[in-house]
Amino acid sequence: MKLLYVTREAPYGDNEGFVLPEIDSHIQAGWDVFICPLDGHRLVHHIDQKVLDRTLNRHLISPSICAGAILQFIRTPLRALDTLWKVLTGSRIDLLPRNLAAWPKGLWLGRQVHRLGIQHIHIHWIAVPATMGFIAATVAKVPFSITAHRYDIAQGNMIPIKFKGASFVRAIDEGGASELVAQAERNGSPIILRMGVDIPSQPAPLPPEGALRGIIGARLTEKKGYSYLLEAVALAKQKGVSVSIDAFGDGPLENELRRQAIQTGINDLITWHGSVGHETLLGRVRSGDYHFGVLPSVTAKDGDKEGIPVFLMEAMAAGLPVITTANGGIRELVEPGTGILVEERDSEAISAAIIQLAQNPVERQAMGRAARERIITAFSIEARMNELRSLISGRALAEAISRNPASEPIQDFETSVVGVKL
Repeated sequence: MKLLYVTREAPYGDNEGFVLPEIDSHIQAGWDVFICPLDGHRLVHHIDQKVLDRTLNRHLISPSICAGAILQFIRTPLRALDTLWKVLTGSRIDLLPRNLAAWPKGLWLGRQVHRLGIQHIHIHWIAVPATMGFIAATVAKVPFSITAHRYDIAQGNMIPIKFKGASFVRAIDEGGASELVAQAERNGSPIILRMGVDIPSQPAPLPPEGALRGIIGARLTEKKGYSYLLEAVALAKQKGVSVSIDAFGDGPLENELRRQAIQTGINDLITWHGSVGHETLLGRVRSGDYHFGVLPSVTAKDGDKEGIPVFLMEAMAAGLPVITTANGGIRELVEPGTGILVEERDSEAISAAIIQLAQNPVERQAMGRAARERIITAFSIEARMNELRSLISGRALAEAISRNPASEPIQDFETSVVGVKL
C-alpha cells in the first residue's frame, strides 16, 4: 500500500509527536508512507532521514504550489472547480479564508498523489488539513480517511462534506464521536478507534523515596490547566508536602505561569524545560526519576477540550500513576485504581491527590502497575494501527473493485477488516 499522511505540521513542530509512531508502525508493516504537512518547517523531533525524504514539504503559499495548482487545474478542471465550489458553499464565513488558502496546495498535492501512485490518503485533523486532503483526493480520484480529535471537531469545518467524501472518519474517543454525529448531517457515522502508544518492555525503574516528583508534558495553554497545578503545588507545600514538577512544553501562557510560580513561592519546585522532541520527553517519562504523571486539563473558554492525551498514555505505559481531570476523553482512559481523577479547575482536589500519593507509596506503586496494564490491554500502538491498516486496505480494495468490477482481484491489499467499537 502506498499511503499518504496529511498532517498539520508533522514531522515538523512539536504538537503532533503522536503521529510519528503511527507512521513508523505503517513503515514497519511494509507500507510505503509519504507525509504532507499543511505547513511546518521547524524540526523538533529526531526524524529518520528516510522519513524526511518522503515528506512533501512546501510552504502553504509559494511559487511551486501555485505552479503545481495551475497544472493540476488544467489536467482536471471540472474536479478542481467542484472542490472550489464546495469550499465556497460549505465553509463558515470565519473559516472560508483558511480553506481558500489551502485550496492551491490541495490541487498541488493532488498532482503529487497522481505522480507518486498514492493509493490512499489518511488525514489527521478534520479542520483545514482535511480540507487540503479532501481537495487532493478529489482531484486525484483516490480514497481518503480522516482521524478527528477534539478542537478540530469543535471548529465545524465542512464536516458534512468531508464525511460524505471520506471512506471513513475515525474518532479517538466517545465524546468526539458524539460531536461528529451531531455535525455529520446523516452523511455517515464515525468509527471509534482510540490512539495507541508504544509500550516499553519493562516499566520505568522505581524512583527513590523522598520528596515526590511529577512530570507533565503539554503545551502551556489554557486547556492544559497548568495554573491549577501550580496552585495545588503551593497548597501541598503549605500542608508540609513538598512536590517538584518537571514541565515540558512551551506556549502563550509561559510568562504568566512563570510569574505565578514566583508569586506563590514555588519557583524552586517547578522546572520549565520548554519544548522538546517526542523522543526526549519519552526518555524522561521512562527514566525512573518520577513518582507520577499529571495533566490537570480543563475545558477552555472557546470550548476546546481533550481527546485522550498521548502524554497520559505514555506515562501510564511506563508504570506511572496519573493525576488528571475528567475532561474530554480522559475518563475513557483512566479507570479506578490506575490514577486519580479530579474535577476540572479544582486545585484543592489536585493538592489532595498529590498528598495521597506522597503518603501512600504502596498504593502509588499499585496504581502504577494497574496503569501500565491498562495501556497494554487497550492502548497498544500496534493493535490500534493493525485495525487502522485493515480499515484502510479494506475500504481501498472495495473502492478499487467498484471502479473496475470486471478486473482480477487485487493481490496487494489485505482483505480482512477487524472489528472496531462503534
